[in-house]
Amino acid sequence: MEASRAINGAMPMLRQAQEVKVVVFNAEQQVNVHGQQPGADLALYLARHGVKVDVLQETTEQDSGNALLSLAADVNADLLVMGCYAHSRFREMLLGGATRTVLESMTLPVLMSH
Repeated sequence: MEASRAINGAMPMLRQAQEVKVVVFNAEQQVNVHGQQPGADLALYLARHGVKVDVLQETTEQDSGNALLSLAADVNADLLVMGCYAHSRFREMLLGGATRTVLESMTLPVLMSH
């Protein structure tokens, strides 16, 4: 599971957090990408490691990076944990992406894993 690999470094902090949210953006536009219940696999993984977790399914017109930062501000998040470079680095450099957007515009501490 790609996402679980990205969060292993943050696991000690996630276990101590009062609230952890797994966010899936525009799941209805990506059929068969996130499984029957988008975010459920990652939430189960976190719960098995003692993390109190909620799954949010959000619909947005924003790109993923800006949507993440906007949601983090809306929920008054203290830390954003995310994997980076899901696309090739070449595509990220040409077109941008969530990683690039968050690195350029982060408004809170961000823990990234590749």
